[in-house]
Amino acid sequence: MNSRLAHWNLARFLRTVVAGLAALLCPEAGAAQSVTLRPVADTSLSETAPNNNLGAQLFTTAGVTQNNTKTRVLYQFDIAANIPAGSLITSVELVLEVTRQPADGYAIGSFGLHRMLVSWGEGNKVAANPNNPGQGAPASSGEATWLQRLHGVASWSAPGGAAGTDFAAATSASQVVYTVGNSPYSFGFTSAIAADVQAWLDAPLQNFGWMLLVEPESEAFTARRFGSREDALNAPLLHIQYEPVPEPASLASLGCLLGLAWLGRRRG
Repeated sequence: MNSRLAHWNLARFLRTVVAGLAALLCPEAGAAQSVTLRPVADTSLSETAPNNNLGAQLFTTAGVTQNNTKTRVLYQFDIAANIPAGSLITSVELVLEVTRQPADGYAIGSFGLHRMLVSWGEGNKVAANPNNPGQGAPASSGEATWLQRLHGVASWSAPGGAAGTDFAAATSASQVVYTVGNSPYSFGFTSAIAADVQAWLDAPLQNFGWMLLVEPESEAFTARRFGSREDALNAPLLHIQYEPVPEPASLASLGCLLGLAWLGRRRG
């Protein structure tokens, strides 16, 4: 187990102890809560159009095209604005809708989510050429492209992003993707994806989201279109279950109660 997951497991244990004790005094404080979020940013990176941005397109694309060029997707969700600070993240699931597969045949691919380690810019571009909607349009300053995470400002460590530098080498969650007919697809219910969301809640400034890519990127026809946040019917959905921390007043009362119990035992 790596140190990051070990830290998450320890923090989860301590939060569970506190929540459990608080529940003795105020049962409603530790009650499980849930929230469903849409991305605040998402975009595609296209090797075919390395200087273009696709931040406002109705879809994102990940996988390898029929021409053996790579595509990847970036997602970001605002965790801290929607979950109380200090809460314990207990379950995470990302649901994606596939809206298109290659027309000339397809290959089945395993897609993985990787935690991003650097910032990137969503951008606001849509296809300049309607006959090539997956290529977007020339990027403006600060927008993500295949070559740069912030166009004109900062490049990726390698085109499309580099594992271990731009995004975590380890996969947080994965799913085999077949056809549109098998959609939606669920990524989640792993300790790693829960640890990602917990880390973003605890340190919002380090929330750079996830990258979605097919693994390995060696087989053509694995590319799929996924609904983007601009698609009202097929937008990505992040389902999170969490346990909020008790209010300070409840904790203070609990402390007094435990103190009295301890004194009572000493006198007994």
